Amino acid sequence: MRYVIFIFIVSIGFNCSPKIAPDMTWSRQRWVLTEMRGVPVQLSGSRRDAYINFEPIDKRFGGNGGCNQITGNYRVSKNSIEFVDVTSTKMSCEDIGFENTFLSTLSKVNRYEVRGNDILLKRKKDILLVLTAR
Repeated sequence: MRYVIFIFIVSIGFNCSPKIAPDMTWSRQRWVLTEMRGVPVQLSGSRRDAYINFEPIDKRFGGNGGCNQITGNYRVSKNSIEFVDVTSTKMSCEDIGFENTFLSTLSKVNRYEVRGNDILLKRKKDILLVLTAR
């Protein structure tokens, strides 16, 4: 009987492992867009910089596209990620072209890689976006 209980306890601990949910540590950061399609993004240091905040429990994200507030859902597994149901507010601003490019690029992402303080968002092997923890 003790053997069965021990396995059950170990199983519960294993299911909470970050290896099962690779995004669990992402929630404590603001992930600022620092590179898009190989080009460094100029940062202002203001709230208008494009960023994403992840909510791993609900598999939701929020942030700013550079002009408008953005929200949506994401699905993540070992090395894959997909952003779905992305919506934004509809304010107009000078950098709306940048935001539209960011959001359309985000919709093409299907893989990710964590490298230091960066999350590389990829399409197959091509790096589309680089988000840096701030």
